[in-house]
Parts: sequence; C-alpha cells; structure tokens
Amino acid sequence: MSKFNSDVQGVLQRILKEKQPELLWIVNCRDFSILEIETIHELRDILADELIEKGFDEQDNINDFGRDLEKLIDVFGDLLP
Repeated sequence: MSKFNSDVQGVLQRILKEKQPELLWIVNCRDFSILEIETIHELRDILADELIEKGFDEQDNINDFGRDLEKLIDVFGDLLP
C-alpha cells in the first residue's frame, strides 16, 4: 500500500474493521487497480460517512483525522474512470 503512509493505512483498517470487515483485504492490497468500480464507490461512501461523523471539530474545521480520510477518498477516487 504505497499510496499513503502507515498512519493512513491504520485509519483505513480501523474503519473497515468496524464498518465493513469483508473489505479488510483491501488494506493489504498492493494494486488498487484490481478493485471493481462498485467496490471503490462503496469504499468512498464509507470514508465519506466517517468524514462527516468524525472529521471536523466543533467549529466545522477539518481535523487531522478528517485530513487522513480526505487522502483516502482521493486515492480511491483517482481510480475511477
């Protein structure tokens, strides 16, 4: 998983473990280009929901967790045609 650092990888692992454990295999995937478009959309939806729930502080400013989520959303979004 060379597209992001181990902290961001850990974020993805924690979220998938809680929200969609059947997708945990993606955390160790070395080639995201093998992902089906439906899977990419599902991942981005999960991450976007998490961003809305936990990615902003009380003043609606993005926090560090939210920035990590945005990185993940962008990585998977870049795979879409």
